[in-house]
Amino acid sequence: MRRRPVLLALALLLALAAGCASVPGSSDVTVLRRVGDAAEPTAPPGPARDAGPLETVRGWVLASGATAERHRAARGFLTAGAAGTWDDGAAPVVVNDQVDTVFADRPAPVGEAAVRIRATALGVLTPEGVFVAGVRPVEVDVRLTEQNGQWRISSLPTGTIVRRSDLRANTRPVRTWFLDPQRAGPVSDPRYLATSPARSVPTRTLQYLLAGPSESLAGAAVSSLPAGTTLRSDVTLTPEGTAVVDLSRTGPLDDPRRREIAQQVTLTLAGIGVSQVRLLVDGEPLLPGRPEVAVGDTLAGLPPEVARRPDLPVDPVVGGPGDTEVPVLVADSGRLRLLTGEPEGGPAGRGAYRAVSASASYEGDVAVVAEETPGADPAATRARLLTGAGGAELAASGIEGRSLARPTWTPDGTEVWSVQDGTTVVRAVRQGPGGAVRPVAVDTSALAGAGVTAPPGAVGPVSAVRISPDGSRIALVTGGHVLVAAIARDGAGGARLGSVTELRPEALDQVLDVGWTRTDQLVAVGNRADRPVTLASVDGLDVESLSTTNLTPPVTAVAARPGRPLVVADQGGTWTLPLDGGSGAGGDVWQSVPGFGAGTVPAYPG
Repeated sequence: MRRRPVLLALALLLALAAGCASVPGSSDVTVLRRVGDAAEPTAPPGPARDAGPLETVRGWVLASGATAERHRAARGFLTAGAAGTWDDGAAPVVVNDQVDTVFADRPAPVGEAAVRIRATALGVLTPEGVFVAGVRPVEVDVRLTEQNGQWRISSLPTGTIVRRSDLRANTRPVRTWFLDPQRAGPVSDPRYLATSPARSVPTRTLQYLLAGPSESLAGAAVSSLPAGTTLRSDVTLTPEGTAVVDLSRTGPLDDPRRREIAQQVTLTLAGIGVSQVRLLVDGEPLLPGRPEVAVGDTLAGLPPEVARRPDLPVDPVVGGPGDTEVPVLVADSGRLRLLTGEPEGGPAGRGAYRAVSASASYEGDVAVVAEETPGADPAATRARLLTGAGGAELAASGIEGRSLARPTWTPDGTEVWSVQDGTTVVRAVRQGPGGAVRPVAVDTSALAGAGVTAPPGAVGPVSAVRISPDGSRIALVTGGHVLVAAIARDGAGGARLGSVTELRPEALDQVLDVGWTRTDQLVAVGNRADRPVTLASVDGLDVESLSTTNLTPPVTAVAARPGRPLVVADQGGTWTLPLDGGSGAGGDVWQSVPGFGAGTVPAYPG
């Protein structure tokens, strides 16, 4: 990825101080927008007549989210000289919605003014549409000149300062699709695309795809599109809605790579409502004999264990098969039960293993954390990870410790992961179809680099772990905060965690558990009375607090799955809340699950 624009944007983060007048704005906790058709936003208003220096600078900040015609709306607040020299191309610094404008603490000649902008930066948006998180204070000085009784900005730093809500109002989220380098399954990477001009949305979406995976997926995703591949022409739409994509500079392509490219392009364009693509390379069909490829064709061509993943796009015209029958396992007082209240089959359902948590794979296998307390000393309690077919006798995996986090499976059901003693991320790998599992090491040195450490011999801070629906990322709860890391694999079966990002530490704190509602969205639950259940985008840009009605914090556990209701446990019992399938909650009242008390640990497959 190109780094220079990000560095230019970071030059805006100057170390100064001041007192305040605020840009009014909505709360930073807001509803996440779904991917879908989006109209071009209304242009923000220009400078108000007789506006003072503070109001003029506020107007520039409010207008900076509109990118149309090289930030024409924002340039309206500048002098003619500044408008002609201002470099607006650097990656914008995205700040929260509380932006203060105050007079700078230094003298200015008559007819001039210096105004300081103060806010909290959430991160920057790269030219490839990737939001790179980084919470820090921002203080920036701009100079103004009075011209014919009107104040205009005459000097300002490179780049823009954009409120989060203005960025979201002027962009649409899109998912670019890449490939797991070892397993070849689809992996999604979220981007933010300017909605203006609307006619170029398909072209710009594919340009993001051609740029390759973001650094947040380093080692976890690759592209089959060769480096240097370009669009021979802009993407056009036929009257029937077919997108015409003509690639160039691909070099020689074998048949498997051609199919992988078709998969990446069709899945990516499906997110903006395109159901069929005419795929060409230098004017000739990418797939010989198949000039047009539908999203349904791509989904049908995936292996069955991949095609059923709930995070994949559905055909935007005919939809998908849905995900109606998904069992939720609930660890309740040492027994495994279904959410219907019935016991899970076999010894686990009878309480033979003293299960404190569990999770099923998409293949129907079960992993159970079983506790044993020899004698009467609670300090001697040991936890073991047991695995096996659901409803059958379970076998030891070889993973045990003083504590084990609730297990989580990879989407293909070949690996189950946990955290031993709060310090060590562990995994057990299945040895062939129906075979036993055995422990295999995970390289977690990147966590130590991110500050996740514990004193020797002490139980560590990592209390929860969940693998994303596409298997490319892992979410961890450590010290009450949420971390997201990429799972990078090698050809020898090794795995390491990399690209570790802490999500919004000022908003996501006192967290006890985490889950994935989509590949690009998590849910965190915990101790906060004002925000016990929170949705957050995987890059940390968006945060949304869900309803608290009927809940009694702390909320200790959550089960989540794309397209399915949330299931949580609090001090009063077990509760469900539907999600609307797009951004936020589909209801505002949590519904009680009969027959379950406090302290349960629910889990969807995964």
